[in-house]
Amino acid sequence: MFRKPLVVLDFETSGMSPEHGGRVTEVAAIRIEGDQLTERFVSLVNADVTIPSFITQLTGITQAMVDQAPSVDEVIPKLIEFIGEDYLVAHNASFDEKFLFAEAQLCQQLPRHRGTICSVKLARRLRPGFESYSLGPLALRLGIKFSGRAHRAEADAEVTAHLMLNLGQHLIRSHSLQNAQIDAIDPELLVQVTRLKATKVPTYIASWCTESVVAAATLHNSNTGKNKVQIAEPKEQGKQFMNHHDHSKHEPVNVPAPKPIRFRHYKGGIYELVGEATQESDLSPVIVYRSHDGSMWTRPRAVFFEMLNIDGRQVQRFTQIEE
Repeated sequence: MFRKPLVVLDFETSGMSPEHGGRVTEVAAIRIEGDQLTERFVSLVNADVTIPSFITQLTGITQAMVDQAPSVDEVIPKLIEFIGEDYLVAHNASFDEKFLFAEAQLCQQLPRHRGTICSVKLARRLRPGFESYSLGPLALRLGIKFSGRAHRAEADAEVTAHLMLNLGQHLIRSHSLQNAQIDAIDPELLVQVTRLKATKVPTYIASWCTESVVAAATLHNSNTGKNKVQIAEPKEQGKQFMNHHDHSKHEPVNVPAPKPIRFRHYKGGIYELVGEATQESDLSPVIVYRSHDGSMWTRPRAVFFEMLNIDGRQVQRFTQIEE
């Protein structure tokens, strides 16, 4: 179902915000590969913090439980390693990702996930009109059962994982993917859908399907002369691309090939530039790039180099790695 792995993350915490002293008390991360839950990382966490009584009433996590748990300095690096460069999913993702980055910073670690998908936003856009999008009511509405106590990390992460599978099946059945004979969902599509208004989702998905079919035809039929996207060699664009050495005819044939041009996504993923292309349908420029697993991606050039406002700080979506 999903073309690339997703890691569903859920934290239980001692407070609502790391800015106000909240710390992680429990973590669960479950990997989805295709349509299967394949791996999980679960641990209580000792962050040397006092557990408020209302947190114990809500979650069942007591002071004694966290006092005997592995230290946060031990758990968080293992969690970041478990997530790796996969896409991150969480129900109300801004909450969990905020704690992930805060705890990682305290441990002098840097998360490397390539993108974040909020299952609340995704459900709102793919299944509009529900009374509630809180995890419990939403799971009940969709017939997803908890296998453990709600408000415990593993139970919540598992339900969120099954929610993602449910939404993926709905997306394939109810939108243009089935008509386009696309049965593997690109997680980047889900990232983009969460940024749209619900009314714009069907049109966007239809457009994405068309572009995916064109890209697939380009990559697999590059020798047929029927490409819809013309891929150019990497070239200089202001300061965005490194200059390639122009070998003259007098240089020996065995001159080493230039190093690949690599970019770091602002979330931490690393990608290699393949080239620039022109979309035949509207002659718009796109960037063609390759992920670490060899899969090929395209993105409009303006979006590839877009500046984003993250916590009041301007960052570029993709930044060239100087080597």
